[in-house]
Amino acid sequence: MKLSERDEKLLSAERLKATERLASEVAHELNTPLGGILMYSHLLLEDLAEDEPERENVVKINKLAHRCKIIVQGLLSFAHKEIPQLKPVQVNRVVCDVIGFLEDHILLRNISIKTCLDPALPEVAGVENKLEQIFINLIINAAQSMNGTGMLTLRSEYSHDKNMVRIECSDTGCGICEEDLDRIFEPFFTTKEKGKGTGLGLSICHGIAEQHGGAITVRSSRGHGSTFTTLLPVAKEDRS
Repeated sequence: MKLSERDEKLLSAERLKATERLASEVAHELNTPLGGILMYSHLLLEDLAEDEPERENVVKINKLAHRCKIIVQGLLSFAHKEIPQLKPVQVNRVVCDVIGFLEDHILLRNISIKTCLDPALPEVAGVENKLEQIFINLIINAAQSMNGTGMLTLRSEYSHDKNMVRIECSDTGCGICEEDLDRIFEPFFTTKEKGKGTGLGLSICHGIAEQHGGAITVRSSRGHGSTFTTLLPVAKEDRS
């Protein structure tokens, strides 16, 4: 029997509540061991000389643990809908840090990454680890849409008319069908094959952007790649 639109919305709301509870429980369970991994990797780095061959692997462990910590913080944010304490953030540095976190990801090994970052970009009003979560999700999604090969372009610029910073993440992947564009940020909606996506990644990104007083939009067509644009308000002291 086909569900009515009202029933589908009620079911989606119940699933969202259950997912929020699960996200909170999982995040709290992971926080303690991740904190231990980060602490002990820092201690190892203090004991290892710069020229020791083991140091590179410990640095990678530390980076990956830090990335996991960011994901856990994103889950907590999704579960609790907390209001972030915004501070001035250099978004170009955040983008570069995220590229560094993901440089060893298997999906990115055969992808060319091009950055066109405005060096005169004003600081944005944000929370650094939440912005990292946005760009991690967007970059991973782009890599998946390209099946691990293609061109990823990250561009930042200042929008004078809106007094906001614009960050574009463009890929040469499979693109998104026109009928799916209006639903792409809905919780649980995914264009990926069954078992390859939860449908929460872009929803979380959208929520984080809105918490910052910004937005995420998408331009795409099937077979011609996608461009996700994140808009973030300029920090007060940098407003023109």
